[in-house]
Amino acid sequence: MTDIVIVIACSLCGFALGKYLEKRIRDKSSFYADLNRYISQFKVNIDGRQVELQTFNAVFCQSCGTTFGEYLMGNKLKCRLSNTERKTVKDFFDNISAVSSDELKRHLEYYSDIFAAESKRISEEAVKSSIYAKLGILLGVMAGIILV
Repeated sequence: MTDIVIVIACSLCGFALGKYLEKRIRDKSSFYADLNRYISQFKVNIDGRQVELQTFNAVFCQSCGTTFGEYLMGNKLKCRLSNTERKTVKDFFDNISAVSSDELKRHLEYYSDIFAAESKRISEEAVKSSIYAKLGILLGVMAGIILV
């Protein structure tokens, strides 16, 4: 009887770990999707409406995910990014207050290409992330069998 309980407990722990990893990857994917959408809408703002940056950010935060919204308003990064990704995102937001609109457009174009490539790579990972829960169950059952 205890053998069955051990195997079930290990498989549930493996499932929870797999879901945690899946959530981390999906949060990162949604962060980059919101970042790309932010850049495209900011380009439109520069060309047309020219709303002040704080107002634009507040309006954008109402329609984006919580991960990106918290970073945009409070500079609190909840998703896990590598050091180079974190530095790139920080550099983008640090240099967003450009002197002229032409300089700002060049800045947005440059980072738009970088973030689009990253977003594509990460979204491919996010599609495959549903396998982590299944692998977690499998590894949990294997660990349970070894413990028995």
